[in-house]
Amino acid sequence: MRVTINRNFCGHTPSACESCFGEFLRHGAIPDRGCITDAVDDQKPELTVTIFSGKYSTTLTIPPQDFEKVMYDGWMKYADLPVEAYDMVRPPGRDVRQMLIDQKRWPPGLTRR
Repeated sequence: MRVTINRNFCGHTPSACESCFGEFLRHGAIPDRGCITDAVDDQKPELTVTIFSGKYSTTLTIPPQDFEKVMYDGWMKYADLPVEAYDMVRPPGRDVRQMLIDQKRWPPGLTRR
C-alpha cells in the first residue's frame, strides 16, 4: 500500500501524528484524517509512506515484519527529516482551502472563497 501524509493540513504535534499513524498500522484501516491525502492499494506487502512536513518531505518503506517496531517507536525515528520539519503550526482555513484546491481535492458542492 502507498499512503501520503501531508502534515501541513493539521499542524498537530509530532507525538499526536505518530499516535495516529500507529493506530493506522495497528488496525490496518485508514483513519479519517485530513492529513492522509492519498491511499492506494498497490497489492504489495510493504507500506510506502510519503510524508510532507513544512517544506520537507521523506518516503519510508516499511516491510510487514517492521510494522510493530514502527508502530511503537514512531515513524520519526526512521524518517530522514530535519528537526525544523516537526515545528508545525495549524494553518488558517484559507490556507487549507488553497492546499485542497492545489491538490484538486476540493469537495464537490462547496463554495470557494
